[in-house]
Amino acid sequence: MPVFVFKGVNRMGQMVSGERAAPSEEDVRRALLREGIRISYLKKKGLELKLPKFRKSASLKELAIFTRQLSVMVNAGLAIDQALSALAEQQTNKRFKAILEKVTEDVRGGSSLSNAFAKHPDVFDSLYVNMVAAGETGGTLDIILQRLADYLEKMKALVNKIKSALAYPVAVLIIAVLITGFILWKVIPAFAKLYHDLGAELPLPTQIVIAASNFLVHRFYLWMGGLILLVVLYKIYSSTAMGKQTIDKIKLKLWVVGPLILKGSLAKVMRTLATLVTSGVDILLALEIAAKTAGNSVIEKLILDAREEVAAGKSLSEPLKKSPYIPVMISQMIEAGEATGAMDTMLNKIADFYEEEVDAAVSALISVMEPIMVLFLGGLVGGIVISMYLPIFTLLGRF
Repeated sequence: MPVFVFKGVNRMGQMVSGERAAPSEEDVRRALLREGIRISYLKKKGLELKLPKFRKSASLKELAIFTRQLSVMVNAGLAIDQALSALAEQQTNKRFKAILEKVTEDVRGGSSLSNAFAKHPDVFDSLYVNMVAAGETGGTLDIILQRLADYLEKMKALVNKIKSALAYPVAVLIIAVLITGFILWKVIPAFAKLYHDLGAELPLPTQIVIAASNFLVHRFYLWMGGLILLVVLYKIYSSTAMGKQTIDKIKLKLWVVGPLILKGSLAKVMRTLATLVTSGVDILLALEIAAKTAGNSVIEKLILDAREEVAAGKSLSEPLKKSPYIPVMISQMIEAGEATGAMDTMLNKIADFYEEEVDAAVSALISVMEPIMVLFLGGLVGGIVISMYLPIFTLLGRF
């Protein structure tokens, strides 16, 4: 009989986890539901072969639109299964449509909406499932879905801002590599042959450029093999806990880019936490879910460590004060929220502030990186061209 690993929240709002042996996943779900456990994670135990996914079943935009439409339909009094069926029919994304059809079948078969969503973690993550469960329990499903749609739209906007900031330097670097590679592969060998035939004396910069060209053209297997090896080693190292922590720490310390990554990570965590707390999700579960949205293992570990201290009876602001990555403003506002009982309001204000900070950081990054990238590209290509024309002055000196 297969064994299933589960995590969830019991009737007391406490995190529980364990293993259950059962004929099927559905049997485990029913048993846990009878015990009053709201499932956040359920997976068959054993070795799994994970194949890379080139495309998610639904994009953040598609999920946000679906959630907004479902909220409107539920608010209008339409039955859940009818709303799901109607939304599945209008989906152009075949994968997402198939998932919604399965969700509709489960709901018609007696499953709760949150449990039906939980079977498809690729689309409906733990945050989504637990917020829907909170809405079902409190009879406020339409309001919760509306908050979820707002959250997803804000996350989409935030991700787009960060991507737009990083797109320019990445694009310039790719162009620089392609242009340099073409010059070294096609142009430099012609100059090298000409200078060899003329017996010209080559200055050091020209020798370096010609050596780089020869290595690129005649030692293709060496540099390509070395590049592949570096990528493989990076992937292996970054897949370890220590490697991921080290790489993410370096990212946070990068000039100009580091502050943007930190602000984006904090904005996502605070927005997620604010949305969950406002919807009535237990703070311990909210912290666990919010930590996963950080996108940086350093911030994720920081939030999970804070969760452990909260579980031990401390306030959330206490562990956050000790971290060098958490600005004083955040810990002070959370402390004020804990003292006044307005934690959800404070978290929303923090999230709003850091989303505005990301906007400012994006503008600053683009304004700083644009001239730097232009100088870099011009200097690289210009340096190669100048180094190849230096021997001409030596040849002219003979006449």
